[in-house]
Amino acid sequence: MSAAAEGSAGQAWQYSKQIVIPGQAAYYELYLDPEVYKGAAEDLRDLRIVDNTGKYVPFYRESGEERPEEHNITYSATLVHSVKKNGNTLFDYKVTPLAENTDIQGNRLEFKLPDEDFLLHVQLLGSYDGVAWEPIAKGDLYAVDGREQNSIDLGSTYKFSYYRLVAEKNVADLQFPALTLQHSNRVIKAELFKQQQEAAYKIQEEDKRTEIIIHNDDRLRVSGLQLESSGSFTRRFELYDGEGRVIPVTGIGELYRLDFKDAEIASTAIVPVKASSAPILRIVIHNQDDAPIALSGLKLEYLLDRIIFAADGAQPYRLLYGNAEAAAPQYDIVNFKDYIAGENRPLARLGAAELQQVPEADIAHNSWLQSRLGFNIVIIAVSLLLILFLARKLGRK
Repeated sequence: MSAAAEGSAGQAWQYSKQIVIPGQAAYYELYLDPEVYKGAAEDLRDLRIVDNTGKYVPFYRESGEERPEEHNITYSATLVHSVKKNGNTLFDYKVTPLAENTDIQGNRLEFKLPDEDFLLHVQLLGSYDGVAWEPIAKGDLYAVDGREQNSIDLGSTYKFSYYRLVAEKNVADLQFPALTLQHSNRVIKAELFKQQQEAAYKIQEEDKRTEIIIHNDDRLRVSGLQLESSGSFTRRFELYDGEGRVIPVTGIGELYRLDFKDAEIASTAIVPVKASSAPILRIVIHNQDDAPIALSGLKLEYLLDRIIFAADGAQPYRLLYGNAEAAAPQYDIVNFKDYIAGENRPLARLGAAELQQVPEADIAHNSWLQSRLGFNIVIIAVSLLLILFLARKLGRK
């Protein structure tokens, strides 16, 4: 069935976007953009891809939230050497493989922290043999007023057998005797679908609390809100939608920022447990008797959906959306996801949104019936037929 045939049975698609594809391939992938979320059904059931003849092109959709079962691997490590150098302390660890002749893979390091409060800038290096070292990440480790940071994300997956922690300016001679290496494919997968933009918001101060109203007019699936602020503070907060319903968040519902001489400890990100596409989001911050937070900006993080489709048809391809009566399509291609995942899938992109045009025959038919003149003609014709029928009826008597 073509898009024109399905559209004729109900409301037509309102919008379309040309799909610009690079080169030649059997499959392509593309990410949706904010215009699509604004014009499509909330659950995206009305998405369609058509070729140049109007024939449907099979596709399936992947989401940053629809992750496969999380794959977590934990490796233990042994501290094999430590030394003080130029005021810093170097700790070298050897990672224990899970089995003989298997690769070690990790993207996050977790440390056992000292019992006392502290804040240290640290560097991380990796090595395959414990001799030649490569820098891989920088960060902070700390424990301050019950708040702690005991892990460093490496930003990518590495296969090093050795890791070195450089604790800068370790005047207190703090010790880090234990390390574990983590590998999580959930973190990597989610990052592929994230985008960030400046949020549209307004602030209201009332009754010892700050309310931040965020407008999500494009109905993006908001996965995080990052407050930009200055000064030291700790505040409780809640997140609501525009109807006043609580949106659960990760963590304990606390925002804080602690400024030190050469560093800061901050947790100013609000992360919903499940991404929300509510058109209005509301952050309520409880100030008690303190002055409101000095907010300088707010960034909105949202999840994109990825479409994978088969190059099966005449180019160019178009994405259709904006049809409230459309049901979600069902294509066989979804059964071959694992196979397609290993195929080369060049990244296509979407063009500008265009309003779909109703076929001329339908326009003429609908405009004639819906015009005042057409309506009057129909009424007159029906009246004449009724008069003629009654006249014949009376003539027979």
